[in-house]
Amino acid sequence: MHPPRLFGWMALMRFVFFHPALKPDSPVFWFMMQIGMILGFETTFPVNWWLVKIGVKEAM
Repeated sequence: MHPPRLFGWMALMRFVFFHPALKPDSPVFWFMMQIGMILGFETTFPVNWWLVKIGVKEAM
């Protein structure tokens, strides 16, 4: 699932890198969201693959 990585990424973008904070009507905001989604996918994919392989999860 993407939310933990995505929320962390967006928190960094809001509180560390962008002052003033990005607004949802900004293309940069949505570009940063896409990067967060990619980070979440890269983080969860190997774990989900492993859980399916050992039989904890079912393949979709």
